[in-house]
Amino acid sequence: MATTQPGLQQTDPPAGGSVFFTWTATILACAYIVWSGTMLYLSTPIFINMFKSMGVELHGPAWFVMQNYYWTYPILFAGPAALVLAKQFYVREKWPNLSITLAALLVVDIISRGIVWALYRPLFEFMEKVNK
Repeated sequence: MATTQPGLQQTDPPAGGSVFFTWTATILACAYIVWSGTMLYLSTPIFINMFKSMGVELHGPAWFVMQNYYWTYPILFAGPAALVLAKQFYVREKWPNLSITLAALLVVDIISRGIVWALYRPLFEFMEKVNK
């Protein structure tokens, strides 16, 4: 394409197929991230009530998750979803765009599994005590 300044080269916009593909991946990633955070946010109070009714003393990661879930979950899940969406407006190349999306999904999945592990850990410890 011709430009008005002789030293500048103007690049063509990305092809329509890659834009559709990256937006689809971004929307699906955001939906998964928000869904994961919402399900954990809704299930954590159930774990809290269950452990209170069983009389289990919480410590370590389980205590931290159950005491701070109401403000940490929005940061850990809405934050990455917003960043993945914002990335769509700044990273135009297809493969870096998809790589960032998949990396964010991987990080959120690791965080989700860590939270689930922290929620179930006191239950497993309690079951070991009962079985002895």
